[in-house]
Amino acid sequence: MHAQHEDQIPDDEIQGMAVQIGGTLEAAFALLIERRDRQYAEAIEPLDAERETLEQESAAIRETRVNLERLLPAKAREAQRAADALLLAGKHKEAAAKLTEAEVAANAPAAMTDRQREISARCEAIEQEKKAIARRIFESWYPDAQRVIRAAEHGLLVILLDGVEDSMNDYQARTGETLIKLFHRTNLTAPERSPEWQAGNRWYGGGR
Repeated sequence: MHAQHEDQIPDDEIQGMAVQIGGTLEAAFALLIERRDRQYAEAIEPLDAERETLEQESAAIRETRVNLERLLPAKAREAQRAADALLLAGKHKEAAAKLTEAEVAANAPAAMTDRQREISARCEAIEQEKKAIARRIFESWYPDAQRVIRAAEHGLLVILLDGVEDSMNDYQARTGETLIKLFHRTNLTAPERSPEWQAGNRWYGGGR
């Protein structure tokens, strides 16, 4: 490998442009991710709020049902005694109403269970809706990411790397010097096993 001269300092303007290109790519990437995640968060916000409300309702029902089931036998006995007293007093309508009230109370746990089933079903539906939203947003976001990546690929691979290689060949042809043998084109890019090399091999090599 040709020895590098540590005292060779890159031209400030060229180096600044290279840094600017890297910053532009980082900004484009950050914007892509921020837009995708923001759209998803905004889309699922009302669903998450609904689910939280439903879960709070379910928890309240669960507590109420436990307390009610504990008191139901005593309430049933009390209602029966009150109905008997009303019957003895000749108040048949009031006695029937008291027994109906006790029956409604006895059926309340079952109604609460039904409501909890409805809540559970709705929570499951919310999760499916969130998955559909995630898929829809990703499908709309993916082409934007593709356009950014392919523009960057064209700039690096076609304009820069291919352009540098063409210019090296042209320079060698015009000067008659076998410079490419001394400064091989593969040394321009990151060395083997570097993070850049591994990423390139993953994307363009056999691992793609």
